[in-house]
Amino acid sequence: MKRAFYLPLAGLLVLLAACGPGEVLVTAEIDVNNPETGQLETRPLGDLELQLLPFDRDAVFDSLTEAAPRPEPELSDELEERRQEYIEVQAAARDAEIEWLTRRERLQEINREMEQYSAGETRYRELFNEFEDQEDRLNAAEATMNRLFGELEELQATVLDQLQQARLQQETWEDEAFADYGDVVAAKLSEAGRDIGYDTTDATGMARLQLQPGTWWIHTRHRLPTEELYWNVRVEVERGDPIEVLLNRSNAATRPVL
Repeated sequence: MKRAFYLPLAGLLVLLAACGPGEVLVTAEIDVNNPETGQLETRPLGDLELQLLPFDRDAVFDSLTEAAPRPEPELSDELEERRQEYIEVQAAARDAEIEWLTRRERLQEINREMEQYSAGETRYRELFNEFEDQEDRLNAAEATMNRLFGELEELQATVLDQLQQARLQQETWEDEAFADYGDVVAAKLSEAGRDIGYDTTDATGMARLQLQPGTWWIHTRHRLPTEELYWNVRVEVERGDPIEVLLNRSNAATRPVL
């Protein structure tokens, strides 16, 4: 007669935990300037595509770069200075536009409030004085905005064409230098016995990942108007309590956008 073997529930849960995947909780966020308050605010990076790699992609690209038949092209010092100038003027023009929009909105608010009072009332005179002050500020902001956007157009006519040529040269070099990337990755995956995983952060900037225990790299990037934030974060996955990984500017590599 065969005897049935029953594993206690607590023991079964321990066994499953010991054999299951590890859990990684990723949170992605970025500090941005609030145009209304002028203060930095932390906001989640939602809908951020994550790659979960069982190898270091940076090391792969470094080795391919070293083996490339010719060195990676670089921007000339003069073009880099012009690029930085373009970035600074672009940012200043955006700030000036935000200030102009804010002043205009305040004028509209004052105008609507003034309609509630007669010209002889104290509150009306207070609002009228503020209206004149805001109107002067609006005109100054508009003049600054127009000047900066004029400078930006002049820079666009010269710098952007040169940057486009530099970008094409960079892409041509990458096609040559990284032609074997797919073969190298296939060998890395075969060696690791694991595949690349994919996930996306939710609206709160979070993603809960289930990964086999071992060494992983979490790779993603976030494009900004003048730069790109690039992450390739190593994490040691173990069974047990979730491992928390924070992706923000402090552990990102900042790359220029040509």
